[in-house]
Amino acid sequence: MHRRSLIGGSAAALALLPVAGVAFAQSGDVDQAKLPALMGGDFATATSELAVSKASSDTVKMFAQLEIAEQAAVAQAFGSTPGAAGLSEEHAAMLAQLQELEGAEFDQMYIQGQITGHEQLLEIHQKYADDGDDPMARGASMVGVTGIQTHLVMLRSIQAFL
Repeated sequence: MHRRSLIGGSAAALALLPVAGVAFAQSGDVDQAKLPALMGGDFATATSELAVSKASSDTVKMFAQLEIAEQAAVAQAFGSTPGAAGLSEEHAAMLAQLQELEGAEFDQMYIQGQITGHEQLLEIHQKYADDGDDPMARGASMVGVTGIQTHLVMLRSIQAFL
């Protein structure tokens, strides 16, 4: 299966895939202003937990472990816990696709998904850093912006060697 077709499909088509066992966000559980950042973090965590066990590249595994720890810290700064926000249907479908892959194909799709996810998180955290209400979460977003930019450099470097 070609990885670009996996990632480039429409959200509607991806949402049709079975995603048993994945928690979806419930609007009453998390502050709505924080929900996009937390859901993006939950996606990064879920895919990274999968990468720790499935990746064939030690570098990919190392990045995944770093991402899990970082997203746990962000969730805490946002007054939440990892997994509390859940996944969007699009993210759940992408996770289901990733679960079906092995070896180099898994590594490539995981890294591409992390690049896409980090680009989205960069926009989300820039917005929250500018106008978020919670001072602790706002500070985490301010610091997080440079961390996300650093991760994007790392991810693109890893991608070049896969």
